[in-house]
Amino acid sequence: MQRLIPLRARAGGRLRLALLAALAIAALAVAATAQSRSGSHARPAAAEASVTLALVLDDCVNPVERPLVKGAEDAASKLGFTLKNVCPNPNTAQNQISLVQDLVAQKVNAIIILPVDSSALVPAINAAVDAGVTVATTELDAPTSKRSFFYFGGTPPLGQGKMQADRVAAVFKAKGARGTVNYVVTSCLPTVTGQQDRRKGFETEAARLNKLKTSKFKLKEVGFYNTTTDPAKNLVNVQNIWTAKHSKMQVAYAMCGPDTQNWGTVLRRQKDHKILVAGYDWLPRSLDLIGEGWVAWSLGSSLYQEGLHTFTVVYNHFANGTALPTGTSHGTSIFATKQNLAQIRQSPDVTSVKP
Repeated sequence: MQRLIPLRARAGGRLRLALLAALAIAALAVAATAQSRSGSHARPAAAEASVTLALVLDDCVNPVERPLVKGAEDAASKLGFTLKNVCPNPNTAQNQISLVQDLVAQKVNAIIILPVDSSALVPAINAAVDAGVTVATTELDAPTSKRSFFYFGGTPPLGQGKMQADRVAAVFKAKGARGTVNYVVTSCLPTVTGQQDRRKGFETEAARLNKLKTSKFKLKEVGFYNTTTDPAKNLVNVQNIWTAKHSKMQVAYAMCGPDTQNWGTVLRRQKDHKILVAGYDWLPRSLDLIGEGWVAWSLGSSLYQEGLHTFTVVYNHFANGTALPTGTSHGTSIFATKQNLAQIRQSPDVTSVKP
């Protein structure tokens, strides 16, 4: 298991934020969808006491999560708490469970975690809460656990899937498509509810659209593949999927940032303009591929806000006695297209990923 060096933030330091696009500022307003849940049982600390918060990532190599780390670091710099940032290597549920147990033993005030498996992490999360450590989730959730709250920086994944299916259908309707439009689904982390909901949302909406009497074509899933979060392995897997399926598919529904980037990369290498890539996340290379015409669009959520917002909320609970939220809250996702690339590139969700 790999542990990152803890960041000791300086109290009173000023938060440095990159300029957000006007579009992103408006869209990322938090829309609370509160659900009644049990409390976290954690002990609020006195305002003057030091506060130590831990971030447990689900992966050590996925570049999509760099903005989330930057948001957490900016919150630590502004508010003055100690941030411990750790990740499982390799990214297995057992390694992540061990990290949680270590942090509980270290008596951190709270853990913010991206569960690598929405079910397997439940016992470890519950044990941490029972030991008096506040637990919240962001980006990825463990909804059946005792975690206090879940914050997602975009439209909920079920809604994202629906948005994607609607946009794909609109493109093929505009083209006058007839018969069957075949699509392949790829996921870099199929064990988490967010990925599962993105798939479910797409499939459910596709089935609804297929029943419309006005529809001249049907959307049909012809494959589902686990591509993994490792960028190099992901690229190899996408290349293999293209080799096996490209002659029988018209759409690649790429449910992860690495998937999106690598589908565009493979299509560019093969000079294949016949497959539409409906992607996720705003990796800089994915945005380049949108501009070059190899990726149709990429639906983005603000991972930067996931880091900044979640850690700010938890810190205020310990430093100021502010009650923790329960249930879930979320922002609004935005499609990155050729038309708004310049605005999207100004977001810290893009600038934080650059080397």
